[in-house]
Amino acid sequence: MKKIFLILAVTAVTLTSCSDYLADNTNINSPLESSLPPRLILPGAQAQAFRTQAINMNRLGSVMTNAWGGNIYQFTNPLQLEYSYNFDNNTYAAVWDGLYRSVNNFQKIIETPLENQGNYIAVAKIMKAHYMQYIVDLYGDSPYFEAFKGQQNLTPVYTDDAVIYKELIKELEEARALIQNPSATAQGVANDVVFSGDMSKWLKLANTIELRILLRQSELKDAATVTYLNSKYAQLQSLNNFVDADVLINPGYSSSNDAKQNPFFGSFVRDVAGSTTNTNYTFFTSSKHFADVLNGEVGGPTAGVVDPRRSRIWTTVGGKIVGTDQGQKPVPGQNNSTNPTSKFGAGITGYVGANRAAQVAAGSSKAGALMLLSESKFLQAEAVQRGFLTTGVAQALFNEGIQASFTYLGATIGTYAVQIEAVPGFGWAASTNKIQAILTQKWIALSGIHGVENYINYTRTGFPVIPKSINGFNLQASRPKRLIYPLSEYNANSGNVPILTSAQVTTQGPFWYVP
Repeated sequence: MKKIFLILAVTAVTLTSCSDYLADNTNINSPLESSLPPRLILPGAQAQAFRTQAINMNRLGSVMTNAWGGNIYQFTNPLQLEYSYNFDNNTYAAVWDGLYRSVNNFQKIIETPLENQGNYIAVAKIMKAHYMQYIVDLYGDSPYFEAFKGQQNLTPVYTDDAVIYKELIKELEEARALIQNPSATAQGVANDVVFSGDMSKWLKLANTIELRILLRQSELKDAATVTYLNSKYAQLQSLNNFVDADVLINPGYSSSNDAKQNPFFGSFVRDVAGSTTNTNYTFFTSSKHFADVLNGEVGGPTAGVVDPRRSRIWTTVGGKIVGTDQGQKPVPGQNNSTNPTSKFGAGITGYVGANRAAQVAAGSSKAGALMLLSESKFLQAEAVQRGFLTTGVAQALFNEGIQASFTYLGATIGTYAVQIEAVPGFGWAASTNKIQAILTQKWIALSGIHGVENYINYTRTGFPVIPKSINGFNLQASRPKRLIYPLSEYNANSGNVPILTSAQVTTQGPFWYVP
């Protein structure tokens, strides 16, 4: 495994503004890093980890669950790799590299030799659990006990993914204990760019992450796992304290320079000059499947029910969302002028105002969504529906999840909640499979915001129901159930990294995957 360096978002031991958290100019060989206090490590660790979530993980999940498509009228065969399902050891390698580097920062906080750092340690444990879960979900067995050692161990062995999951639960339990039983001299978390040091909110996030970890294992039926899960659900049941507002992160995002922009906006929309030179703003569009769902196309999945969120998720063309089929090939003579497609909407980008400068300022400074309230509500709805939790009513939590999505996106729900009730797979009353309804509405709510969560849910349950790409792009029989370890691992840790082929990842998932 290549050396996982401590990446800090500070350039000195004094900070003058929260916007400094976004500067990544630390000398990785500096002897000062081993003695830096957690207050200087935490904000940069939070910001850098979220960057991977907002860009690489979001793109992976939104494309692989057929919510995003490529603009075939301006680009030749866009997203061909994703449509082929033929992943290799370069495919989304930035997810592995970005998450491991970030988790290493959190581990530095956990291992701090300084006293009175209990609150910082608790936050770091929660963040570690949040991101290491996705390492397991996307890769399976991974370095854990021997990871984060730097020069002391450059070739860590791999830990069984089921064991890592249990260790993450321990991290969350230890974080809860630190929060619930603080020492009298514990320092407050002054530089926290998520909750501004409000430990009661960190407690809710810890509980919700644990619920997500437990629900991933919902298809496992062996006696030992069921006994273990039931004991952990009982613990959460007694706490009954989950995320009750959107969990946002903002370390000082602004339009002062490209490096300080909201990472999604800067990567997928515009730079601070208002240019789309990175091409992503014109490269991506809605998939036709997702557009049909939002438009309520007659004969489509939502049977004529128009989703009022559509103009907040994507821009409209002629009053509707216009996308492309995944794998659709361009027709000679067609171009983006004759066939305009939808672009990311204001609810995703944060655009406000009529002029470009105002839009760039608003989008660049928009807070990122670490976890939406809608995600929390849908997690709770699934847990109650499956009988794992008994507090709350599944249908009510489901409806609250839909409303939370509308609120976040800035849309008015109108009669949608009533109309969608009659649509199988999307509304509660008409759905014989309530889990399908929950995860389908979750797919709409999180697409383009936290897309990777939808991809993992699809791998776990087969929901939402989504079509394959067309025109013979599928070089593998089905969507990958996981990613292949990156080339950096095969080069630097060849004695430990499992060998996988493109075909194998379409049939093998993490330990919780049940074919």
